[in-house]
Amino acid sequence: MSDPWLLGVASNLKERALNLFLRPNCPLCDRAALAVCCEYCQRQIYDERLERPDRYWQGDIPLFAWGKYQGAIKRSIGKFKYDGHRSIGDLYGELIARSWQQFTPPNLPTNLVVIPIPLHSEKLATRGFNQAESIARKFCQLTDAKLDVSLHRTRSTIPQFGLSKSDRQKNVTDAFALKNSTLKSGTTVLLIDDIYTTGSTVRSAATVLRSHQINVCGVAVIAIAGNGSN
Repeated sequence: MSDPWLLGVASNLKERALNLFLRPNCPLCDRAALAVCCEYCQRQIYDERLERPDRYWQGDIPLFAWGKYQGAIKRSIGKFKYDGHRSIGDLYGELIARSWQQFTPPNLPTNLVVIPIPLHSEKLATRGFNQAESIARKFCQLTDAKLDVSLHRTRSTIPQFGLSKSDRQKNVTDAFALKNSTLKSGTTVLLIDDIYTTGSTVRSAATVLRSHQINVCGVAVIAIAGNGSN
């Protein structure tokens, strides 16, 4: 085979075949996948997205949610956090970023700072990564927002899921602090987390930031659980 065009086609087909062979299978169903998830699971994830991610952008801490915490989104977040499929974090960071670019809330500064909700050091050591930070890093890459990780969790808390509203708030009270921060007074920040339930975690984090005269404009998440009531 001496034709350059045919050689190029053959090389391209070989590369695509190798990529398909070497690429990890879909983390949700173990089918072959050309992207993070297979086409079937991608459709299942998209079925759970919100038509308007800014529909909850109101109140003291406005919420920007890409989807609903159910079905394929719920399963994929579990695979991401507990089975170590970190590519799912990149996927959701991109999905949130694209939606943010399409539905950017009004009156926000161009020099927005993004702060991921932190894990306690013990949980971080066990899991090996902070899921909110993984999402935030991809989000910042695509939106040119600045990532800041100076918010720390000062004590270990039990999982919020299953707790009553009052117990959730008690669980995260005084659980955050700023350490070695270079954020200036008046800086506007967007918090990022994976799931929003009652907002207790976000409120606790926002209280600390606002005590340092930092403006928390809202929080962006993969998914909202239930009706996301405050």
